[in-house]
Amino acid sequence: MHHQSTMKLHLLTLKFSGDSSNIETSFQREYFRSSLSHNRAAMLVGAFFYSAFGILDMLLMPENKSTMWMIRYAIVDPLIIALFLLSFSKIFERYANPLMTLVCILAGGGIIWMIVIAPPPVGYSYYAGLLLVFIWSYTFVRIPFLWAALAGWVMVVLYEIAAIWISPTPFTILLSNNFFFVSANIMGMIACYFLEYYARRNFFLTRQIDVEREKIDRVNRELESRTLEYQNVNRTLEQEIAERRKVEEALRKSEELFMKLVDAIPDAIVHTDLNGKILYINEYPLEVSGYSWAEIEGQNVFSFVSPEDRDRLINNAFLMMESRQGPQEYQLLVKDGGKIPFEINGVVLRDKDGTPFGFVFVCRDITDRKRAEGEQYHREKLQGILEMAGTVCHEMNQPMQVIYGLSELLLMKTSENEPSYGKLSRIIEQIQRMHEITGKLMAIRHYKTEDYAGFARIIDIHESHDNKNT
Repeated sequence: MHHQSTMKLHLLTLKFSGDSSNIETSFQREYFRSSLSHNRAAMLVGAFFYSAFGILDMLLMPENKSTMWMIRYAIVDPLIIALFLLSFSKIFERYANPLMTLVCILAGGGIIWMIVIAPPPVGYSYYAGLLLVFIWSYTFVRIPFLWAALAGWVMVVLYEIAAIWISPTPFTILLSNNFFFVSANIMGMIACYFLEYYARRNFFLTRQIDVEREKIDRVNRELESRTLEYQNVNRTLEQEIAERRKVEEALRKSEELFMKLVDAIPDAIVHTDLNGKILYINEYPLEVSGYSWAEIEGQNVFSFVSPEDRDRLINNAFLMMESRQGPQEYQLLVKDGGKIPFEINGVVLRDKDGTPFGFVFVCRDITDRKRAEGEQYHREKLQGILEMAGTVCHEMNQPMQVIYGLSELLLMKTSENEPSYGKLSRIIEQIQRMHEITGKLMAIRHYKTEDYAGFARIIDIHESHDNKNT
């Protein structure tokens, strides 16, 4: 659920805006539900007082009471009761605001109609009834601020029309009534505005409280779940600690045997601290490098790596802190200044808390493997070249046959005395020689190479095409 910490309202309409706009529909639904009983009571109370003032009609205007009562009991009260009954239907929620606004306007319009009908000076005092309708519309009936303001100003406009054009009212009385109407209307708008504002604020705060309560409940559930998980983890750790103690005891007993086995391994095994200081090395690398243990003990292992590989090994040692690194090749320095290719694989040593305290490097001499790989590479390269040469020769045979045939045809048509005769004969001889060469290349199955100038190697095709010895 998206949660807003600050309530944002439109200044005029009071609708939720900005980040809060998504809760407007929820507020309207909740506001209607919470105001429904109140509005029903407001309609009943309004109908009661609207009817009760019929006594005043009878006392002040007995000659006009029939018309007054028709307005009260035949028009306004039935409409209020009809709206009250409609409020029990499902359709009422959809049209509640415009219908309640219409009833407010009709109630005020009824009073204005009575003012028009009432003879002076009685009619001049009936404006107080319109003030009661203002109070009822703005504070008792729960409708949005804009709808209530619409009803109030429509009633003011209707009064102005009636007092100026339908039943002209003395200017002083008209001015006095307008002061009361406009003032009451503005104060009613302010009251209605803040009633809706606080209703919206209460809704927003309640929603915030619900969200926070939901968060607290979720956190409590997570804490309970984590507590159970931690208890299970603790039990597992206790079992692991007990087993580890047994393993450590077994390791101590087998340490001497293990060291003997390590010395017998034909690989270099080096134990260092985190800075690369050599703490242990088995016998094999001492024999290969020519160093003694006294010369190596306490030295930095990285100083025995060739300069071009040193930074890479240091970097990989740091990477081993995070994850296991695969074996990689390096050049190691020996005492006589030479270099030996080694394949080095390392692991990080950690204590029982998981804190690293050193490295173990396993170094394998790959001199023979490198030599074999080089020879294999040259064999495969030469084999590929020969296969490609055979393919090229095969493709060249057909064009050479065509050239050969055309050359013979030209030779047959050329006299021996002509200058071109000798040249054509020479061409035919060279084509035959090329055919012999391509035939030898295509026939090579076994070959041997000979060193040439620099690092190059050559194949004698005249000796290799039918030679059975590699």
